[in-house]
Amino acid sequence: MFDSYEFTFAGESSAMYGVMLYEFGGTGQSPVSFGNRASIVEDRTMGRIKPLHFGVNYHGKPLEFKLVFGALEPIDRYQMEDIAMWLTGHQDYQWLTIDQPDLERVAYRCLITELKPLHHGWLPVAFEASVVCDCPYAYGLPFRYQYQLSGEADVLIRNDGSAREYVRPTLLYQPLEGGELRIVNHSDGGREFRLGSLPTGALSIVIDNENEIIRETTAGYNLYVGFNLNFFRLAQGDNRLTLSGAGALSIEGRALYNTGG
Repeated sequence: MFDSYEFTFAGESSAMYGVMLYEFGGTGQSPVSFGNRASIVEDRTMGRIKPLHFGVNYHGKPLEFKLVFGALEPIDRYQMEDIAMWLTGHQDYQWLTIDQPDLERVAYRCLITELKPLHHGWLPVAFEASVVCDCPYAYGLPFRYQYQLSGEADVLIRNDGSAREYVRPTLLYQPLEGGELRIVNHSDGGREFRLGSLPTGALSIVIDNENEIIRETTAGYNLYVGFNLNFFRLAQGDNRLTLSGAGALSIEGRALYNTGG
């Protein structure tokens, strides 16, 4: 008797290929360090006992780990080709989810960089996959908060991630008239996002705070002229916000979880 779990990669379940995650011949998901390994940035000089400390970089390396999966029967060459086509050769990061009870709330955005067959005797029955993520963390399930603004409104958004990182959601805003959109995060030192001097008329605005891009998708207006250069972000824990504007606002993103591999 052993524990086995389905997993999904690039939108396809391992059950479609007749394989599951499990331990094989002592080879399994080996413990790895958490992805946010600290790199201390500082200088030490001859005249000082203490260093000149500039900070700590937690993003020097992405999260990497191994997945071992296989079938209960030997895998033939046709199945091996199908599995390799499914998992390898992608040109962009793909979503990986694992149906393990303590991993159901998270997803990894990753690539599989190596796929090694594992044999019982002369016959392949399992694979060891090398997984490289796009960042040191796993992502939570998508969240979306929607508001109909007419003046000011105080709201609370909780970033329940387990990483000491800012989450930078995408904002979708459809103003009813010109004016401005303001978001003050009182839990982030009163940091204010302000997008002013909005043209009148039907607008559809997308603010990608992660990549620091603002787009108006209806008429292609340049909205940076009314922007205060503070992109919106959510601190870890409770975020007490004051929203100000007139229109439909949506806040969408994913929390970050420091799960390890």
